[in-house]
Amino acid sequence: MLYIKNSVFLYLTPRQKSQLVSFLRSFVKKHPKLSKEELLDKFIEEENYYNEVGSAHFEFALENFSNDEFLSDILKYFDFVFWEIKQKEAQKPLIEKQKAHAKELRKKANDFKMSKLKPTKKQLWYYEKVAHAHNVPMKPTKDASRLDLRDWIMEIIEGKGEDEENS
Repeated sequence: MLYIKNSVFLYLTPRQKSQLVSFLRSFVKKHPKLSKEELLDKFIEEENYYNEVGSAHFEFALENFSNDEFLSDILKYFDFVFWEIKQKEAQKPLIEKQKAHAKELRKKANDFKMSKLKPTKKQLWYYEKVAHAHNVPMKPTKDASRLDLRDWIMEIIEGKGEDEENS
């Protein structure tokens, strides 16, 4: 299945082949509920319509609609696209799991970096304002890191939100 691109539409120029293959892939994704025979009929119907209007997408395809090899190549390519879609769906849970793991690693790396940096003036100012607004005693900020201040601010904000929900 992986070598289908090298075995279909060999009689077309590389540019024509590229355009047609790209269009057929998007055409299948645009009409996912149709079978490959229905897709072929719809493709031929649309191309004939656009030709009648005077705006054909693929003039070379119009010439080849009577060619059985061309039509069988289109059907083979539709099979390939269906196979690709099926493979992507099967791999989706694994990919989502990898994305979640990568996100967790980025978060840990960011937290580690923040634990080594001194807090910014803006962060110190915001911590002071939040603490005063919620009537919470401030913790000493002399040796605190950006991570500490972020966590303290989140504790104040989230703690206040929980108190309001319980009231």
